[in-house]
Amino acid sequence: MDLITQYDIPFLHPLAVHFPLVLLLLGATSAGLYLLVGRAVWRQAGLVLFLLGTLGAWAAAETGHDLKNAVEGDPMVELVVERHESGAEWTLWMSALATFLFALVSAAQLRLPRRVPTADAADAAAPAPTPRRTREPLWGRLLVLLPALAAAALVAWTAHLGGLMVWGVPR
Repeated sequence: MDLITQYDIPFLHPLAVHFPLVLLLLGATSAGLYLLVGRAVWRQAGLVLFLLGTLGAWAAAETGHDLKNAVEGDPMVELVVERHESGAEWTLWMSALATFLFALVSAAQLRLPRRVPTADAADAAAPAPTPRRTREPLWGRLLVLLPALAAAALVAWTAHLGGLMVWGVPR
């Protein structure tokens, strides 16, 4: 019999945890680029990445409950699991806050009037200037940055604790 077919992964948690880790770290990177560059594409990327990352964090938390019950009694798990679970809850809430703020800033950007150069009668014969890309307002870029960075730090810390439970060895 083939070696691969002899084994099974009975829990989805080890598979689910990688999605929020990657998506939230990329989302925080988008928030940083949005602050620096100020372009809508980075705000939109942050919104999508945080939305998917928050859904992934929820899935990871839900699948973690089953795994926690199955590994009770393992000494390493007993030392770390409560902190890991708490980190997961904080990650979920912070990523949800970042998602909400990205959505709020996106909605505000839709309502803000665009700066379009006006032409007077003397300029009517001149060719129309090409619209210049302008940075989005600083308030929105700053608003999303802190929760995005906090969510990234929390997911990294939670992943580290999960890694300790699986791979940790005493020094």
